Amino acid sequence: MTNNDISRDFSYFRPYESQEYLRKWLYKKYKNNPDIMSEASERSYTNTSVFHYEWLIGKNYWYEGMNASLMVKPLLLFYGLTHLLKGLVLLHDAYYPTNSEVLAHGVTTRKRKKKGYRFIEDEIKIQKKGFFPHFSYVMFHVELFQGEKWKMKDLLLEVQPTRSLLQNINEDTTFSNTTNKLPLICTHYLLLYNLSMITRYEGEWWGELLTHRHSVDYPIIKSYLSEAPHVIPPFFKSFFS
Repeated sequence: MTNNDISRDFSYFRPYESQEYLRKWLYKKYKNNPDIMSEASERSYTNTSVFHYEWLIGKNYWYEGMNASLMVKPLLLFYGLTHLLKGLVLLHDAYYPTNSEVLAHGVTTRKRKKKGYRFIEDEIKIQKKGFFPHFSYVMFHVELFQGEKWKMKDLLLEVQPTRSLLQNINEDTTFSNTTNKLPLICTHYLLLYNLSMITRYEGEWWGELLTHRHSVDYPIIKSYLSEAPHVIPPFFKSFFS
């Protein structure tokens, strides 16, 4: 697959590759925001280059991740997604980052995996401050609470085709609590975060999974990482209007 083929997933962004066009667009966005309209000109000028380079870096991570082996794919996709979101968060928080606390990931997982570890049963915990709770709130008005936990199985059930695959493999699988359903991009952020941390810090488990394919985690993770690179980019199109 060539970069030209892959770039179709981001085709809606082509006009915004021009910093001149991007600056005018940001100005219009800020001018229509009562909280920032008095500083629309200054903030659009300041944030244009930030937005531009966040998306330039993010898309390059994404392109490399789409073509990468499963061994390193989660790491590239997670940091690609993070950069893309750091650009988009400027639409809702023109002063981001206001402090160093919002630069942290904002989520955490167990660093040491226990014997018999299964990815689908793993949990991720929300921290009080950090990028994840920040963008979830300013972009989607979702308020998260410190210590709130999400199980990978519940997150995977919100994503096709892993939902069908997971249900076929595990007859006891049920849907997660819909009263706490996350926006889809938040779900992907949590899944890619956990997979990227496993790639970085759990090399033995990750290597054995990909080479020996010893558990049902393998087809589920492979399916997710095959589809996520294509289903996530179109989600952002709605922000560019």
